[in-house]
This record gives sequence, C-alpha cells and structure tokens, in this order.
Amino acid sequence: MNISPIAFKGTFCIEQKDLNSKTFTQILSKKDNLEMSFQVSGYTNPGKLYVQMPYEFDSQLMKLLAKISVPYKRIEEDESLEPDNIIKRMVLSPSGENREEFLQKIDATKLDVELKKNPEMHVGYKGKNGSRLKYDRFKTFLKTNQEIRSPIVYLRKLPSGKVETHIYDGRHRFAVLRDMGIKQIPVTIDEDSLKLAREIGLV
Repeated sequence: MNISPIAFKGTFCIEQKDLNSKTFTQILSKKDNLEMSFQVSGYTNPGKLYVQMPYEFDSQLMKLLAKISVPYKRIEEDESLEPDNIIKRMVLSPSGENREEFLQKIDATKLDVELKKNPEMHVGYKGKNGSRLKYDRFKTFLKTNQEIRSPIVYLRKLPSGKVETHIYDGRHRFAVLRDMGIKQIPVTIDEDSLKLAREIGLV
C-alpha cells in the first residue's frame, strides 16, 4: 500500500514514556493493514510520538491503543492547519551565526517577489523548482501540531545599492505557508537584515 502524505487527516500524539516507537512498530507489524499505513515524526518534541494514519484506519488504531491501555490525544487536521494556530507555533530558528536574531513577521507576498529575483532562493507554487518531497513532508508535518522552526531570512546590500534577499533555511516551509494564503509569516532575521527589510517594505 502506498500512502500519499495528503491522505493523512489527523495525528495521534502519544507520550514516548507510555509507548516507544520500537514497541509501537512491533505492535503494528502484527496487524494486516496498519503496519503499512503509518508515519511517525518527532521533529521538535522528542518526548512525544506523533503518528499519522490514513483516515480510514483511525478507528482501528484507537481500538488498538485502548486495548493496550495507552493514552493518546488525537489532533484534528482542521485544528492543526488553522492559520492562527500555525503562526502561534512558529519559533526562532537560530542560524548558528554569531549575531543577534529575532522572530519577525514579514509580508509573504513582498518577500516572494524579492525571492523571485534570485531563482535559487525561490520555490514556486506547490513546490515547483524546489523539492516536492520536502514541500509535501512539511505539509504533513503541519498536521502534528508541533512547534515550527521559522524560515531564516538574510538580506544584504550589493555595491550597486540594490538589496538581495535570501532564505538561508526554510525555503519549502515558506512556500507551503505562502501557498496556504498566510499573509504575514514569522521568520528568523538578524538586526542588519531587519533594517534592510524595513527599507524595501517587507516589514
């Protein structure tokens, strides 16, 4: 069975202290349908197990967890993909550079226009010219309701006086949120880049 990421309609959140991923895999391997249908993630919260199932298998998984007395929380897709919820979950994503950085909302449409001037930095609609795998993986990750590392934006002024805009990390994250229609997207940005962003009207 080949399950597309867009088939997942919700996420089960399980404390790893209650059930670790190895045990969970062993349990699922004994089930005819379930073992080929789940994805596990724990990108920003290693203390929890996030399990995504195709909608038609949700009831089977709930019965299984009840049978082995494992508590869980089911996160509905509508809740995790609500724009305000997504914005609240976005956190600073330090670049590792020796400079102070901030979490700042930036105009998504204007940032997209600037990125188009540098094709290497731009991911088009639905992941065009980028990695469709990364694009789809982030769409699936959004449903887990975990914290989201904000894209890292860097701006510099060229000798010509023009400002060049880059996404140091998170091009596909930005593209997904842009395609969802989120107008103001939080990004990680340093003080010098923030001044230039204000100069060209991104903030």
